[in-house]
Amino acid sequence: MAASSQSSVDQGSNEVKDYICNACEDQNTVGTTADFYCKQCERFYCGNCIHLHGKLFAKHNSIGRVDIDKWPVSKKVVDFLQTCDVHKEHKIDQFCNLHKQLCCPQCVSDQHRYVLFSCLVIITI
Repeated sequence: MAASSQSSVDQGSNEVKDYICNACEDQNTVGTTADFYCKQCERFYCGNCIHLHGKLFAKHNSIGRVDIDKWPVSKKVVDFLQTCDVHKEHKIDQFCNLHKQLCCPQCVSDQHRYVLFSCLVIITI
């Protein structure tokens, strides 16, 4: 996963916005959508910034949105997906086979404590 991959996730929202341009973000330009990803730099660029990047790094290969499946998943998106819906301060790290449910440690304590022997197959993911 790229160290500098970024995406914006609205606070208090289930909406995950698209990738944002790292160069614009570095210059405090608000939320410019990225249209390209450079594998060598491990950075995302908007249409304006990719032109300068192309001039400075002519041998770098950028990947456009048509091949977005080749872009890395951003760390913020991964964090968002791994966060418990009930206990926002906890990461989902277990699966209760009895209830067929992803769980954080607090969920296991709160919801599976009394049926722990029935939920013995809690798999750490």
